Amino acid sequence: MAIAVALLVWMTPPAWYGIPDMSLVERRMMAIVIYAIIMWLTEAVPLWTTSISIIVLMLALVSNSSFTFLVEGVDDYTLGHLVNYHDIMSTFADPVLMLFLGGFTLAAAASSVGLDTAIAKGLLKPLGDKSEGVMLGFMIVTATLSMFMNNTATTALMLSVAAPILRSLPYKSQDKLPLTLCIPISANIGGIATPIGTPANMIALHYLNDPGKLDMDFTYGDWMFYMLPLSVFLVFISWLLLLWLFPFQHKNLSLDIQVAEENKNTRRIVAITFFVTLGMWIFEPYIGLNMYVIGLMPLAVFSLSGIIGRAEVRYMNWEILWLVAGGLALGVGMDQTQLAHHLVKLVPFSEMEPWMLSMVAGLLCFVISTFISNTAAAVLILSVLPMALTANTSVGGDTGLMTMVVLGVTVSASLAMALPVSTAPNALAYANEGVTQKAMAKVGFLIGAVGLVVTFLLFGYLSFADYI
Repeated sequence: MAIAVALLVWMTPPAWYGIPDMSLVERRMMAIVIYAIIMWLTEAVPLWTTSISIIVLMLALVSNSSFTFLVEGVDDYTLGHLVNYHDIMSTFADPVLMLFLGGFTLAAAASSVGLDTAIAKGLLKPLGDKSEGVMLGFMIVTATLSMFMNNTATTALMLSVAAPILRSLPYKSQDKLPLTLCIPISANIGGIATPIGTPANMIALHYLNDPGKLDMDFTYGDWMFYMLPLSVFLVFISWLLLLWLFPFQHKNLSLDIQVAEENKNTRRIVAITFFVTLGMWIFEPYIGLNMYVIGLMPLAVFSLSGIIGRAEVRYMNWEILWLVAGGLALGVGMDQTQLAHHLVKLVPFSEMEPWMLSMVAGLLCFVISTFISNTAAAVLILSVLPMALTANTSVGGDTGLMTMVVLGVTVSASLAMALPVSTAPNALAYANEGVTQKAMAKVGFLIGAVGLVVTFLLFGYLSFADYI
């Protein structure tokens, strides 16, 4: 179906869908975009597989190294702008991917020496055994870990930490539902707080700092300045909503988290590297190294010290990197072929007030993210948004305002968690006993809606006060 619809779009006269002056290359790029949307939506193949196929299709059909018969005998105006094949291939080594690789390395090392479990036990211990406190503790720990670890890995870890407590509850106890759902919710929200929290954040950071896009020079510390307070507030709101929707029947829960005592020296090396890396990210403007360079340092330390070996590297989440690479390539293609420019012209962005532009983009990203990968949805929206912002006369080149719009859209992607297919953490939680799709949708839509309102109000207060 994806291939058939893409071919139909390619062969259909562009005037039929409102863009009569599209070039041949733009039509091919539009077909690739349609193919990507359908493949990501249906998950006919794994998401990363679609990304790989996107890159191959772009190289073969719209690059300056594409098939000869597709470019010969056509004047430059009719053909349009071909994409530099170096730019397409370089998405496999984009600095954003290197930063994410650094995050994977930290997560793998922390897990291999038990540092993650030790942190979880230390954070949960002061909260006692009250049911409400235990759930809040799980949410705080999950959100904290997901700031620096892959959300899927964090969810898998915390579900294993929670397993003894869940097993201690009676069969079909309703208390299992909030204790299970609080973990993916916190992972999704906690990932908002740092640039390495989710792939969508990486993509947003790419567009914020890309000299060819918004060129904001937005740092790791800048991101946390805005996003960390928002993430903390949303975790607290989610806790209250879960308590309201699913009151606990058991007032007390037993905590029994075992931390391995071996590997203490290795754990110290990992802990020091972890916190030094975090400190360098936070104080990036004062040390001269950018976040991408800093992100690769743990990989060097852990591989030289033997903490990360062939086995750990083999089982890193490479498919996420390939998924992001495909998304970045899609953005490169839409930009260099001028397709993004034509798509922006179809929507009256230049006539929208800034707050309206922000809400439309955010809601659109939220809806799309509910049904497909958050990363894929963020790619589709953020690949067009920078041009939309520069075309908006009301924004008037206000860099602060444009930054807030991009951040708002990125948060919207992470707040879409109503279905098991919305995020990988949701899928992991759905596999647990007692979690139903109906309950997940009820909680996910409510928390997502509240989160969107809070996000729009916050960023509206920060940037739109002079425009409303």
